Amino acid sequence: MTVKVAGSLTVAAVEWGPLGVWAGAGATFLAAAVALAAAAGSLERRRRPRLALSFAARQPWMRTVVTAGGSEVLWVRGAVDNHGSTPARGCTGRLLAVSAAGNPRADVDPVQLRWTGMPRALSFHPLDIRPGQREFLNVCFRLPVAHAWRIDTFDSDDFDPGFSTDLVDHAGLELRIALFVDNSEPTTLVLAVSPGGRLSARRDG
Repeated sequence: MTVKVAGSLTVAAVEWGPLGVWAGAGATFLAAAVALAAAAGSLERRRRPRLALSFAARQPWMRTVVTAGGSEVLWVRGAVDNHGSTPARGCTGRLLAVSAAGNPRADVDPVQLRWTGMPRALSFHPLDIRPGQREFLNVCFRLPVAHAWRIDTFDSDDFDPGFSTDLVDHAGLELRIALFVDNSEPTTLVLAVSPGGRLSARRDG
């Protein structure tokens, strides 16, 4: 077939025939593949564990324990709940930063925190948290001496943090803690300690 264009000039009209059919089929297949990939990604996101890190100024987040020497020690813990449909693998809690009177403390480095409810030798191991399961992460505890808190981290003889793990709250403290997970996004929380020892928390960011 030819088509006349501008006077006597003629050009051949392209007849796509089967090629057009194949091109249309290819486009349809590509669109379907993209849609399937998007659906798979959406399903994967929905199936991820959904972790919540929380704190409230009451039991069981705060617990008073009497030591063997008769002193009362107040423990402060963060609750970790998995609201998703799959297990959260390799959960690890860390203290990321400390601020005093609103100023970041450059002398305090990030340290790992201890899980409750297990032997001390295992309390720093990454933990798997199943759907509907709750675990507690020790953050700090109040020493018998007034206005002093201690970060609950390694106390082994071979651990040298390079800074004091005791914190004085006379200026007010903020402890930024985080939960890291192998198969989900990290979640963070800021734990605030007032100069009088009152505790509260807010979501970070």
